Amino acid sequence: MPATPGNVILVGFMGAGKSTVGRLLARRLGRCFVETDAIITAREGRSIPEIFAERGEPYFRQLEAEALEALADKCGHVVATGGGFPCAPGAMDRLLGLGTVVWLAADFDAVYARANRVGGRPMLADRSVEEAAALYRARQDHYRRAHLALDTTRMTVDAVVGRIVRYLRERERSARAPETAAESASPLDLPAGVGEPREGDA
Repeated sequence: MPATPGNVILVGFMGAGKSTVGRLLARRLGRCFVETDAIITAREGRSIPEIFAERGEPYFRQLEAEALEALADKCGHVVATGGGFPCAPGAMDRLLGLGTVVWLAADFDAVYARANRVGGRPMLADRSVEEAAALYRARQDHYRRAHLALDTTRMTVDAVVGRIVRYLRERERSARAPETAAESASPLDLPAGVGEPREGDA
């Protein structure tokens, strides 16, 4: 396995905890923390809901593509991406080449509740629960290409960060000892049910 590139990139559905985990992970690793949504809002001078309301989703996806280009200049950062960020054509390939990609997975019920509790989610504003569940399912094929998948449904933030740190250390050791790579750096298997809404949600 090649040496682990500097960036750690978090992907996952809205409400997965990417920002919260990313901030703590960055502190734990002594790295800078970057959010792709923050890159966009800084450049535009307005919030994500305002961008959606004034210019629409296609324009926002264009801004995400520009933010992806900006990530090419980052090294040694912890990056939290928007929920749809890895789903554009070619985006996940680019992310996989920029660092270690970690999918924060969780039950649909959990992420949907969290996302609505925080608010400010344009992609959920006009969607029913069933439509949100369909969007959740549609994004799974992109997320599951990550180097590491963690079911965070019942994990604390500290536990999630600890598991990511251990995985990064395992990858580094594997890079130094290729013969042990298969044993020490395999990603976690997700429990049955993660990646699918519970019965009654869809």
